[in-house]
Amino acid sequence: MTETTGSRAASTSTSPSVLEVSAIAVPFVGLIAGIEGAATNISSTALVSASRALHMSGGTQALAASVLTLAIAATVISTGLIADRMGRREMLIISLVVSCVGQLIVAVSPVAAVYLIGLAVTGLGMGAMYGAAFGFLAAIVPREKFASAMGVFTASFMVSTIVFTFAGGVMVSIDWRLAFLLLPVVLLVCALAVRFVLPEIEKLRGGALDLLGQALLALGVMAFLYGCSQLANSLTSVKTIAPIVGGVLLLIGFFVREAKSEHRFFPVSMFRSPVFLAAVCAGFVYNFGTAVAFLQITNLWQYVTGLKPSEVSVWQLPLLLSGVIAGILTGRLIGKRITNRVAILGGAVMLLSGAVLVALVHSSHSLLAFLPGLLLIGAGVIVASVPYGSLILREAPAKYLGPVTSSRTTIGQIFYTLGFAISMVMVDRLTDIGVIAQLKADGVSPTNYGAGLDALNVYVSTGQKPTSTVGQQALQGAAASYGHAFSITIVSAGVIAALVAGAAFLLLGKGRDVAPAAAPGPTTAPDPTPASSAV
Repeated sequence: MTETTGSRAASTSTSPSVLEVSAIAVPFVGLIAGIEGAATNISSTALVSASRALHMSGGTQALAASVLTLAIAATVISTGLIADRMGRREMLIISLVVSCVGQLIVAVSPVAAVYLIGLAVTGLGMGAMYGAAFGFLAAIVPREKFASAMGVFTASFMVSTIVFTFAGGVMVSIDWRLAFLLLPVVLLVCALAVRFVLPEIEKLRGGALDLLGQALLALGVMAFLYGCSQLANSLTSVKTIAPIVGGVLLLIGFFVREAKSEHRFFPVSMFRSPVFLAAVCAGFVYNFGTAVAFLQITNLWQYVTGLKPSEVSVWQLPLLLSGVIAGILTGRLIGKRITNRVAILGGAVMLLSGAVLVALVHSSHSLLAFLPGLLLIGAGVIVASVPYGSLILREAPAKYLGPVTSSRTTIGQIFYTLGFAISMVMVDRLTDIGVIAQLKADGVSPTNYGAGLDALNVYVSTGQKPTSTVGQQALQGAAASYGHAFSITIVSAGVIAALVAGAAFLLLGKGRDVAPAAAPGPTTAPDPTPASSAV
């Protein structure tokens, strides 16, 4: 491949150089990144069948539900650092193979322990794979075209996730082990294609390895996310509080060390940059909004509307497909007709508007009634995701390109887990309050409230309808109560997302929305900026 210089300031030594590549390079890395989302979805879909076949206990099943995402979030920044030193194309090939091995381990696992090991290996590979794919954009896309490329990347990501998730879901219905044989085929094909589609990128010296800093980050992220995943079970349990507190303390230790150390591997001073903080806000809108909307709308359709899993998959299509179109359009419009700050705020407003529309029709049994809200939500979160990625690419210092671009995944996973956990807690607690109010109105003794709620929980977990009188009364009260709880939760999430987007709008004021013409961007050349001021 030959090197060409970006059009922004070709004659200056600080202008980023990009590699001349095939027109399918950006869609290709988006497709690869989408495999990570599909792997997570397939794992969730297959969990019930796998847990029964491998005789998992309740605790093991909970761990199996989160180990893949924990492994991804905890290791992706470190593998981004390694990608800089090893070469991004080499890391992409290795990560594709590692992910393939992990999926095969899961497919043949004879016991739960092997199943968990397979998911952990998959998570390690998938995190490195996504980080390498996303980071590739910095070398194959001119700086002034980051937003447009992110639109194509996001659309390709969405299509890949949808197609492979749907195919995997079909295979789960046949045999859960068969579902874990789908992605290995795709991964190997992509590994073979990488050398033909993507150029070799010059290796970067990067920052120090800083093993202690990496350990603090990995352990802190894992502990915090695991604690958040337990919030739905209990707000006060030691299993919830201890990991969250421990994780926060470890992450504080990480920030302190990286701020003071001359041998840092991650420039935490990035979090003083208004542009980077605005990108984090955009990531909140995208990941938090996606988690709440997808989870709670899906649950509503199953518990209240009464749809079968196959019907839910069909009803989700407008939510997903609108994002594909929104990604492409947003990428093309940013910098020409709209700014990043407008896209972030506009995406959040679309999310909030869609949430209100869905809440108003929550009791409907018609997809047509849900359609306007679904289209707005699906498009809104993706509109916000385009500046989320392009701003991180713009701000990433070349010396720390891998860790900073890979941090997008860790930050996103934290916000996604928070959205998942907080919305579950809100819906459960508000539903319980409504059920208790109904039982009280029916004249049920307060001493029997617990029995009614227990019967309701059994129904949610197993589908077995209660036989006791108080259980039947609780179930009757739950239908209306759940709908109201859903409405309050999804609208509240939209309001929070809009407020965070408002903060991003302010952060990108005073001319920060457009990168200075002579500012150095992500490049394969060494970063002349001292580590202490890498913002």
